[in-house]
Amino acid sequence: MSYVMVAAIPDRTGQLVRNNLLDRLHAGGMAAKPVFRLIVHLKESREGIAFQQDDSATRFNLRLSARFELVDSRDGASLLKGHTRAIAAYNVVRSDYANLISQRDAQKRAANSVADGIQNRIAVFFSRLRG
Repeated sequence: MSYVMVAAIPDRTGQLVRNNLLDRLHAGGMAAKPVFRLIVHLKESREGIAFQQDDSATRFNLRLSARFELVDSRDGASLLKGHTRAIAAYNVVRSDYANLISQRDAQKRAANSVADGIQNRIAVFFSRLRG
């Protein structure tokens, strides 16, 4: 899978997903001339799931969904399209700093899970080509 070039993904969560994918796909280093290009589009949202009596949220679900496409760089043919998603929950407390850290941790967990899903689908695709 080292012949897969991962295209840039916008925003911080996109960077996290891309870095996770690079770590998974290029364990032995990236090929000098990648044959395939992976394009990923992310959609991120937050939803309050636990509330106090004054309607302020105390727990959120961070939802991250990804559409991805594996393209043959030589002829532009689309080889694989898919969708994966992840949900990571985090608590909201009185400390702004703790809330920021909790939200970032949820982003990292969701990005890791999405990258895992994409990598698994690509691995299955390549294993079917060989077998």
